[in-house]
Amino acid sequence: MYRSFTNRILGGVCGGLGDVLPLNPWWFRVLFVLLSVLTLGAFALLYLTLWMLIPQRTLLTRQRGGAGLLLLTLILTLATFLGWVASTSGGLRGPSGEPLYWPGLFLVVAGVFFLRQLRG
Repeated sequence: MYRSFTNRILGGVCGGLGDVLPLNPWWFRVLFVLLSVLTLGAFALLYLTLWMLIPQRTLLTRQRGGAGLLLLTLILTLATFLGWVASTSGGLRGPSGEPLYWPGLFLVVAGVFFLRQLRG
């Protein structure tokens, strides 16, 4: 999976998803916006994470594969949604009752950024 070079509005993540999955990229864009509003920005943070994680498609070189990145994208999306559901239902609390959803989400983003820096 790669971010789209030609079908992009912001970072090309939704265009890349539209290239891989049999849906119009506009469905992904609308879904990201709606879920970002619903989850108070968690899916906007997920979009930025995917923007950092997924490489840009280039027109100069032939690129193959990408099934692993698609699977990782689906896992991160599902984990973000399930974490939000758990936090709104009262789960994901520390021993003293503090919510752990946002700190956990920022740790995942920091881990992705760190791995991206190692990869080069």
